[in-house]
Amino acid sequence: MADKWTFVRLLAVSATVFTLMGCSPAEGFSDLRSTPSAEDAVPSSLPDYALDDFDTDSLRFVSAVDETQLYLARGRDFPVCLLAYRTATDWQGACGPSMTTIASPGFEVMVVQDGMPNREGWSKAGENLRIKDQ
Repeated sequence: MADKWTFVRLLAVSATVFTLMGCSPAEGFSDLRSTPSAEDAVPSSLPDYALDDFDTDSLRFVSAVDETQLYLARGRDFPVCLLAYRTATDWQGACGPSMTTIASPGFEVMVVQDGMPNREGWSKAGENLRIKDQ
């Protein structure tokens, strides 16, 4: 029979495992926790393959800059993805571990986790997006 300290250690390990299992890979990206709305739908002209690495159920519209719509989503293999859509032929998508960056002719977009301080020269566009004019 196991002694009481073995039981306490097993209980502590179990609590840690269950806590870690409950953590979402997208924790730290509060823009992804907003309630889904019609605004989150990507334009139908976006090619089907554009969202291959995205968890499309988590896709959220965050902001628009210079006629470019900016969306965040969880990735299939990465915690976060960014989609910058202007037209059916002028769009970019990227997924990464946390600080994904996309550059366009007029501006640069960076994904940051909640609580990250703003860098000089960058402006906030949502909780998790920063914009820098080029």
